[in-house]
Amino acid sequence: MFNRRKWDLETDFVAVGSGLGGLGAAIVAHDGGAKVLVLEKARKLGGICAYSGGEVFLPGNHLQAAAGIEDSREKGLEYLRFLGAGYEDRALQDNLVDAGVEAVRWFGERAGVRWKLIKDFPDYYYPTAPGSAAKGRYLEVELIRGDTLGEWKRKVFLSPHVPIGVTHDELFAWGGFTGIMGWDFAVLGQRITDDLRGFGPGMMAYFVKAALIDRKIPVQLDCAVRELIVDDGAVIGVRATQGGKDLVVRAKKGVLLATGGYDWHASLPKYYEQLPEWNSMCQPSVEGDGFTMGAEVGAAVAAVPANNLGLFFGYHIPGEEHEGKPLWRGSWDGGFPHAIWVNAAGERFADESFYRDYLPKVRAWDGVKQRQPNFPPYLIFDSNFREKYPLGRFLPSQDLPESLVQRAGSLRELAAKLGVDGAALEATVARFNAFARDGVDQDFGRGTYPWASMMTGDFKKGGNPNLGPLDKPPFYGLQLRVVSAGINAAGLKTNEHAQVLHVRGRAIGGLYAAGNAAAPLDTGAGYQSGLSNLRGLVGGWLAARHAVSRQP
Repeated sequence: MFNRRKWDLETDFVAVGSGLGGLGAAIVAHDGGAKVLVLEKARKLGGICAYSGGEVFLPGNHLQAAAGIEDSREKGLEYLRFLGAGYEDRALQDNLVDAGVEAVRWFGERAGVRWKLIKDFPDYYYPTAPGSAAKGRYLEVELIRGDTLGEWKRKVFLSPHVPIGVTHDELFAWGGFTGIMGWDFAVLGQRITDDLRGFGPGMMAYFVKAALIDRKIPVQLDCAVRELIVDDGAVIGVRATQGGKDLVVRAKKGVLLATGGYDWHASLPKYYEQLPEWNSMCQPSVEGDGFTMGAEVGAAVAAVPANNLGLFFGYHIPGEEHEGKPLWRGSWDGGFPHAIWVNAAGERFADESFYRDYLPKVRAWDGVKQRQPNFPPYLIFDSNFREKYPLGRFLPSQDLPESLVQRAGSLRELAAKLGVDGAALEATVARFNAFARDGVDQDFGRGTYPWASMMTGDFKKGGNPNLGPLDKPPFYGLQLRVVSAGINAAGLKTNEHAQVLHVRGRAIGGLYAAGNAAAPLDTGAGYQSGLSNLRGLVGGWLAARHAVSRQP
C-alpha cells in the first residue's frame, strides 16, 4: 500500500511531456471537465513534434472529401497493413485510423487547429503498394503567428531541421530541398521577421495556444518527472524534481507518459535498434524516462523489428549544438543528383533517394564474417553537386569545413582518405554515371518513387530527377552516422484506450502512454512520415477521454 505523504499539488490529470500527445491530451481532458497539469522536463515546450516536419498522415480524413479526393478507411487500412508487414496489432491499427479521423476533426473544431492538405503529396510506396494513394492523406497546419502565444512565444522550441515560415506546398513550388537557390527568400525573410510558423513549430504553436493561452492550463518547465507513485497497483501521482527540489503531485484520474522515446538513453538503443551506435536529431531531454518509470511499476515492453522505421543517417557539423549537446543533422543528400552512397567496399547497395530501401540494407548482417557490410555508409558527391545543391546548412559553392568533408582531385584519392576501396569506387561511379546519362538506375531503380523524387530530386532539371553523373572534380565524401528522429522500435505496451499494460496483461490503473513512449504496435514493422505525429495525437486523445471517465 502507498505510504501517505503530503502532496505539493493535487489535480485530476497529469500530462508528462508537452509535445503533441501531452498538450493534445491536456486540451481534451480540460474540455472534459478535468483539472490538468503539464510537466515538461525541457526548458521549452513542443517536444519532438516541434523539431519535425509537422505532418500528420491520416487516410480518410475529413479534408479529403471537401477537396474532392476519393479515399476510404478500407484502402487506408490496406496500405497500413502493408506497412505493418504482419507485426501490427490490427485492432490498435484500426483504432489509430478511426480515432485519428475523429480527433483531427475535433481539434480543428474545438481547439482552433487550422488543418490543411499538403497538395499532391503521395504516400511513400505509391503507386506500387496496395491501398496507396497519390495525394490527400498528408495534413499540415496553416501558418500561425508566434505573437498568438503571448508570454510563451519564446518558450516553444523552433526546429533546426526544417524551414519555419513556409508550408510544404510552397517549399515544393520553390523547387524543394535541392532547389534552395530558387526559394523566395524575400518572402521567407519577411515571414521570419513576422514570426510566422509552419511545419512542426507551427503545429505545436496551435496546441500551445489552445492549451496555455485559450484554456490557461498550468505547465511547469524544467520539471523532470522521476517516479510514478502507486497505491494498490494503480498510479495515483508522480514525483518530479524542479530546481533541485521534489515536487509531489497527486493525479486523481490519471498520468499520461508522453515523454518521447529513448534516443539519448545511454544503452536502450543498443538493446533494441540493431545498430552499434545511436545519435539523435531530437532534443537531449528525450532519454527514455517513460520507459524507465513504466518498468518500475511492472509495465510490459513491446517492440517491432527495427529494420524499416523512421531513421536516417547524417552528420554533426563541428561546433553546432542544441541544449548543450551536439546537433545531429539528417542527410537526404545521397538522393540528390550527382551524389551516391557506398559502403567500405566502394559499392552502392540501395536506392539512396528512398530511405525505405536503404534502412534495412544498412542493417544487413553478414553471418559468415559477423559484421554489417553496409555500415557505415559513405556519401560521395562531386563539384556538379556543390555548384547546384546545399549540404546541410551550407549553400551551393559555400566552403565546406575540412573537419566534416574530405576533398580530393580524384575518386581514388578520395577513397584513400575515407578508407574505402578505391578501384571499386571508380568502377561504381563509372557504372552510376552511365545510368545517369540514360536516366534509368538499372541496379536500384532510383527516381521511380514519386515521394522520393519530391523530397530528394531536382524535379526542375528534366529527366530522372534523382540522377546526375559524378564526373566533375574535385570530389567530396564523408562517413555518415546514425541519426534518429526519435521513432524507436520499442515502447510501453498499451491497449485501445492508451492504457499501459502490466507484464501480466492487465491495464495499470491510472497510467497511459502516447506517441513514441508507447510501443508502435499500431503501425508495426514499417513507417510512413506523419504516422509518429498521428500516434501522439491519437494516444493523447484516447488517454484523456478514458481518464476523464474514470472515478477517482
